[in-house]
Amino acid sequence: MVNGNLRKGHAVVLGAGTMGSGIAALLAGIGWRVHMLDVGDVAHQALERLTQSGTFYQPDDAKRITPGNVERDLDCVATADWVVEAIIEQIEPKRALWREVAQRVNPDAVLSTNTSGLGIAEIAQALPEPLRKRFLGTHFFNPPRVMRLLELIPTDETDPDLTTAFTTFAERLLGKRVVLAKDRPGFITTRIGIYAMMQALVSAIRHGITPEEADLLLGPLVGRPRSGVFRLTDLVGLDIAHNIVHNQKERLPDDPYIQSLELPPLWYALIEQNRLGEKTGAGFYKREGKEIFTLDYATRDYRPRQEPNLPIDPGLSRASLPERLRALLHLPDRYGAFFREAFLLPLAYGAEVMPDVAYDIPSMDMAMRLGYNWELGVFETWDALGEAGREALAQLNLPHEPSTLRMLRNAELKTFYTTRGASRYYFEPRDEQGDYAPLLTPPFFIQLDDLAAGGKVIAETPECRVIDLGDDVACVEFRTKANVLTPSLMEFVAEFLQRAERNHVGVVIGNQGRMFSAGFNLNLFVEYITKQDWQGLDRGLQLLQGLSQRIRYCGVPVVAAVHGYALGGGLEVVLPCAHVHAHVDTGIGLPEAAVGLMPAGGGTTLMTRRALQHLPPEADPVPHLRQPFLTLAYGKRSTNAFEAYRLGFLRERDTLCWNLDRLLYEAKQHVLALSRAGYRPPEPTPILAVGVNGYSRLMMEVHWMHQAGQITDHDRLIAEKIAYVMTGGDLRDATPLPEEHFHTLEREVFIELCKSEKTLERIKHMLETGKPLRN
Repeated sequence: MVNGNLRKGHAVVLGAGTMGSGIAALLAGIGWRVHMLDVGDVAHQALERLTQSGTFYQPDDAKRITPGNVERDLDCVATADWVVEAIIEQIEPKRALWREVAQRVNPDAVLSTNTSGLGIAEIAQALPEPLRKRFLGTHFFNPPRVMRLLELIPTDETDPDLTTAFTTFAERLLGKRVVLAKDRPGFITTRIGIYAMMQALVSAIRHGITPEEADLLLGPLVGRPRSGVFRLTDLVGLDIAHNIVHNQKERLPDDPYIQSLELPPLWYALIEQNRLGEKTGAGFYKREGKEIFTLDYATRDYRPRQEPNLPIDPGLSRASLPERLRALLHLPDRYGAFFREAFLLPLAYGAEVMPDVAYDIPSMDMAMRLGYNWELGVFETWDALGEAGREALAQLNLPHEPSTLRMLRNAELKTFYTTRGASRYYFEPRDEQGDYAPLLTPPFFIQLDDLAAGGKVIAETPECRVIDLGDDVACVEFRTKANVLTPSLMEFVAEFLQRAERNHVGVVIGNQGRMFSAGFNLNLFVEYITKQDWQGLDRGLQLLQGLSQRIRYCGVPVVAAVHGYALGGGLEVVLPCAHVHAHVDTGIGLPEAAVGLMPAGGGTTLMTRRALQHLPPEADPVPHLRQPFLTLAYGKRSTNAFEAYRLGFLRERDTLCWNLDRLLYEAKQHVLALSRAGYRPPEPTPILAVGVNGYSRLMMEVHWMHQAGQITDHDRLIAEKIAYVMTGGDLRDATPLPEEHFHTLEREVFIELCKSEKTLERIKHMLETGKPLRN
């Protein structure tokens, strides 16, 4: 049976299009065998595309997928643990295929259809009654490996135990947050999302708001993705969006919101002219080379893209999200009219249909946050808007107040969420009123902000706080922009680790921001270099090296919970940890060479130690140094955690997390396991410095690349400095030396590189553009 423990299984994916092939790749990545079937040789072509596009975590994942023909190879469903169908979004073709599957399938398999909104029970009617108990809807989001949401739609006939077991499987092994949705057209996300997109588009065209202006007003400024509305429409495809709207109108004849959507003539003209968005090269936007052009509504031709000039206070972007939302409600003239329609009507629609599509308010909010990358869900947004949102909605003269807003008012309550002590509650509507119910979160989904609100903060500064995770485990949470390291942050963490040895069984270093840490604050380096404050720079490097040592030799286990990115100094905090628990999609690296520098917070020393620590007696050490040397010299970084193992950033004993929301919980379990096992920190031991002979051998490959013009003079200089540190400096013979020797070399060489004009150019270019400069 498919459950959270089934790490080796057999799946059959029916359909090798974008979603089917993406699901197949996801399953192959977790270790399952997959048969991917389609008509003709479509599955073979899909597997080739997956391989060439880098979709797999590891190249060998592709070997777990067997492509086949649905007419010839369908008998493979007889041994499947899970059969998932992902063919064309039409009821009858899906039913026809399931009738064929029913004659061959393993009766104990999980059966699911991947659809963004078709009726699950309607499709299930193609199956005999025993198989209908094993059937449900699985709405994956594109791309399946990356998007964290899975809408699960059981029917009235689905076995509840199967739903529970599959939920555990999806959350633990597929890395998804599962939201149960009702079997209604569009479920939660498509029902709300397609209305939000189309209503905004219709309002923009009606009020004469350009695509650039609309995308700005409905993008990050309001906690939504940069794609806004018109760019999102181009990505979805005008034809796909049109079909969804048509389907919704047909299946929801009594839904006044959907029925009121009147698409403008421009919409139909674009579809007729095959201007369908990204896939046809033109939609509301058109890219020509590096230039982007925008559709002019009146001429229906394209003009150069223009930067929006909106009547918005320049300081508004620095305000909190609730403050920004309330301010935008009061935009003048057509901008205000557009924003109130485009932003509030979808929220009103969500408040109206919640009881029809979702089992509770938190489910709808999580579905919209994770499915559409909204910062706040529907009801969280209503709470952020407060009374100002309700007053603005009243000006839109809707036929009636949305149902859950009405019930909240009838219950004489003000917000959909509230906090009482350490517990959070949500509004549960019932009998035209309702009341608050406890917001129950499984223990493996830790929320640091909730713990902080419940009084679990142990220590705090503006840049860092320490949270009590329970069981005498503390969590050190960086809270700077991009979680960059600063001198004061490093001092605080080092001091806390001293206290942790007395007061805790162990420590997790992790957070729930966008990334673990982007490294040391580059702006500080520019400041040091500009002032030529080499002593200050040396002190900063000593702080990072000291923190690295404090972590490595801490008397209790320190576990890094890594996600997003761990780069530069951020990785130098990770490398000395007793254990690393990394989310599978984490990008890890020491890319200092890209900004003209080298790792000097203990990273070069630790990579050298790792390369040589298992050196056999009498073995030549230089070949063991080659790979980490090239990794540092070329500033390599992993695109996922599997690659981080190959690059030497993760050790064999370090572990992977598939579900980002379980990361801190699982890291805590590693702390407890190490503590129970009687953890003892390592003893300081010398590192073999191989000397000038090893240096010259390491530089040989760099020399030839430089001669071939593949690297610049400055690239070569950086490589020379890294090789110098890794081999221990000017030593005639190989000699074991203490870590302090290598740390001193790190700092000396780092400061030498900082004195180069080319390094400063690289740092400034990275800060200004976010891209490396090869000078």
